[in-house]
Amino acid sequence: MIAQLLRRLRAHPGLVVLALVTAVAVAGAATVFVRQYQPDRALDDAASRAAVSAATDGTVALLSYAPDTLDRDFTSAKERLTGDFLAYYSQFTQQIVAPAAKEKSVRTTAAVVRAAVADLREDSAIVLVFINQTTVSKDKPDPAVTASSVRVTLTDVDGDWRISAFDPV
Repeated sequence: MIAQLLRRLRAHPGLVVLALVTAVAVAGAATVFVRQYQPDRALDDAASRAAVSAATDGTVALLSYAPDTLDRDFTSAKERLTGDFLAYYSQFTQQIVAPAAKEKSVRTTAAVVRAAVADLREDSAIVLVFINQTTVSKDKPDPAVTASSVRVTLTDVDGDWRISAFDPV
């Protein structure tokens, strides 16, 4: 029986090549699965909740401010940021947001409606956050409510999740 199988395989070398290519493809797919998708399964629900909490609290801090508490509001937000995004936010709030908020008495309050982890790793996470933001100003005293969503990228900094990117979706 084995001799007959070997004769058939010699007669059809294409089948041998096809079998080898299939085996390599399956092994490659298994490797990708283990490396790409298993790390986030190894993290527990507590890590997921911590990432969502950091993204939620950070989003509210970033998008909520009032003209009479700007310095405190911006300081609170900056404590939740890291890297290039911290530098960008610092410059943006100082040059754009603060002057406009003071001049037009802009007050904005953000509320997170829903948030969920899109990707979770040991040292980074991506959380999708849905927000309702209410804004009033001296020019428009009636509250304007805006719904939006952002992709919040978090980086682990000494055991704390910090926002490293904040991208509207």
